[in-house]
Amino acid sequence: MAPLVIAHRGASGYLPENTHAATVLAHAQRADAVETDVVLTKDGHVLVNHDLWLDGVSDVARRFPGRERADGHFYALDFTLDEILSLSATDAFDVRDGRDVPVFPDRFPLWQSTFGFQTLDSQLQLLRGLQKSTGRPMGVFVELKTPWWHEREGVDLVVPALEVLARNGYRTRADGAWVISFDPHALQRIHHEAGPAAGVDLPLTQLIASPDSDETYEKRPDGSWARYDYTPMHDAAAMPSIRTYADALGPDYHHLVSVDGGTVIDNGLTAAAHDAGLLVAPWTIRADQLPPWASSMDGVLDVLVRDIGVDSITTDFPDIARAYLDRT
Repeated sequence: MAPLVIAHRGASGYLPENTHAATVLAHAQRADAVETDVVLTKDGHVLVNHDLWLDGVSDVARRFPGRERADGHFYALDFTLDEILSLSATDAFDVRDGRDVPVFPDRFPLWQSTFGFQTLDSQLQLLRGLQKSTGRPMGVFVELKTPWWHEREGVDLVVPALEVLARNGYRTRADGAWVISFDPHALQRIHHEAGPAAGVDLPLTQLIASPDSDETYEKRPDGSWARYDYTPMHDAAAMPSIRTYADALGPDYHHLVSVDGGTVIDNGLTAAAHDAGLLVAPWTIRADQLPPWASSMDGVLDVLVRDIGVDSITTDFPDIARAYLDRT
């Protein structure tokens, strides 16, 4: 079976990430599914956004000066949904010397046209609408962004997200939705408790970060928080344990290979995951951010699809992935 093409935050190589426009373009480019990140707002709505904060993809700093936290970020959890929906969204940018500088200079220009934020409810309704009007369904991979951080802030991201999925008809494994996260404790909670309580049985993907990453923290018995160590998850021996609660493994694709003298070598993690019954769903393949060992996105796909045999392709450029699969 050919790998799934998963549009990372929509067709984000062409339009601002996580917007309705990026989702619609991903559908037109024949993506099998869209990956959608979610966080909570101040008034408890499940918002589609990659980061915990709104700056870097919107005009929040200009619209709401003084609402940032001590670290300089404007957190979604500090704003109501109405406030967030009043913002203008744009492609990702950094601020340098008082200027907005695009993260990807050759992508959609900053501050051109009109884009905004959306809720998970709205995103799922859009997918249902596209299915009805075109006859072609597109699945959704909902990434819970740092559930541990929400817990530390005194709110729960997991249950509200599951409730939105259930309300929109995503309850069973046949409904076309996955729940994915870097947070193993959140996924284990969904598998054992929160999912059954919400009447939701959706497949789960354990995303894995670099061993030195501070992506996830976990609560200690004394109430303090410590960085979660992903080192064991990069070992084949961990695959059976992950399989007890997850259906797929989601590594950075760079972590599936090693490079020796210019030769790209399969490190065996994909085979180990498959042997344990896990699908392998690597992220994120970008035509404008290639590894040293590939001169094109097709070169990356040759390694991941042809040589290693991954089960999905998460990419900002779903059209390139689809064209590759059509040819091979």
